[in-house]
Amino acid sequence: MNIHDLPNILSGFFDFMDSPQWRAWPFNAGYGEHILPSIARLVFVTLIMGAILLFLRILFGPNGYFRDEEMDREAKEQLEQERIELEEIYSRGEITEDDYMIRMKRLKD
Repeated sequence: MNIHDLPNILSGFFDFMDSPQWRAWPFNAGYGEHILPSIARLVFVTLIMGAILLFLRILFGPNGYFRDEEMDREAKEQLEQERIELEEIYSRGEITEDDYMIRMKRLKD
């Protein structure tokens, strides 16, 4: 590639990007379009965001590769403390057996 060809290449690239199909893609106002391209852009952006969130969940979520072990230990301690408090409330008769069973199911690992 010759340095003298660079202006022609750049002008061709900018002409391509200035064409009506690519102007402000994917976030244009949608004037003169049907609803389907707007929905397709919305779905595209939603899929990208979903992929990012899934990736972060895999890395930092429960049993994630970069999850801090201290966070898991603290969560288990808090869960055990909530179970003990629930058993104390049930033994004092402040809640019924059905409420106790429902709340215990929520506190399972």
